[in-house]
Amino acid sequence: MIIFIDPGHGGNDPGAIGPSGLKEKDVNLNIATIVKGILENHNVDVRLTRNEDTKAELAERVNMANNINADYFISIHINGYTNTSAFGTETYAYPNSVRGIELSKSIHRNLVAEIKLKNRGVKTSNFYVLRETVMPAALVEVAFISNPVEEELLKEKAFINKAALGIAKGILELIDIEYNEENENNQHAEGGISDWAKTAMEWAASNEVNITDGSMPKEPITLERMITILYRYHKLKDS
Repeated sequence: MIIFIDPGHGGNDPGAIGPSGLKEKDVNLNIATIVKGILENHNVDVRLTRNEDTKAELAERVNMANNINADYFISIHINGYTNTSAFGTETYAYPNSVRGIELSKSIHRNLVAEIKLKNRGVKTSNFYVLRETVMPAALVEVAFISNPVEEELLKEKAFINKAALGIAKGILELIDIEYNEENENNQHAEGGISDWAKTAMEWAASNEVNITDGSMPKEPITLERMITILYRYHKLKDS
């Protein structure tokens, strides 16, 4: 069983941008990374179309999944609309794709149950990543980044974790693997912040310092992220 997760947009394609400047591409990647971790904790083979802030064309994303005969393809997005009052969660499948609709319904039901935003339903669309993938596919629109209230939610670590959990639960339900919270607790105990580093991480993520959000403490760090942390620390020392 191979699950392909596609964090939409990336690189010079930011996707939708919220009123305060939050970029869809960053939220998509955060959620996708957490979904990957949850599924892997349940012994599921997961691949990402990108694991950093890079751009992959639509055809490239689809070909990655098709070339390895993935079983399911899930594209993660955040909605945007000119009317900033639009809100809620919706999920898409390709028209007449029975298994794709089943996948979308399972993900959507669990996602809405976790994040409790307006249920805009499961819909069908001719999106490229739904049409050109040879396996059942779903495209998730978690919330509206164009809505100031939902944009603020998308900045919250707790909300991102809930969104990821809902998507992961939906996938697990479809492939008949029972979600086991103990798997998550064990993973956090083994892969979370080391005891000797907790104080330092709390300091770095505090409101006064704010040089990291404290997420993914043991993930490999990109040059971009390292430079950003060093820059924030330099500004802190000068203030």
